[in-house]
Amino acid sequence: MFKRVILEEWANLVPMIAFGVLFTVFAFAMLWALRLKPAERKRMADLPLQDSKDNSDP
Repeated sequence: MFKRVILEEWANLVPMIAFGVLFTVFAFAMLWALRLKPAERKRMADLPLQDSKDNSDP
């Protein structure tokens, strides 16, 4: 399987680096979300649905 991965040019390495960066960001975000306290999860889940307290919005 690894015999098929041939790094002939630097451009072949760019997608692998991009995937690694994306995976790292996703993993950190997922771990952060999983470690939140239940009360904080509930508060964040309700954020888009809360009524605003000031009536300046029409």
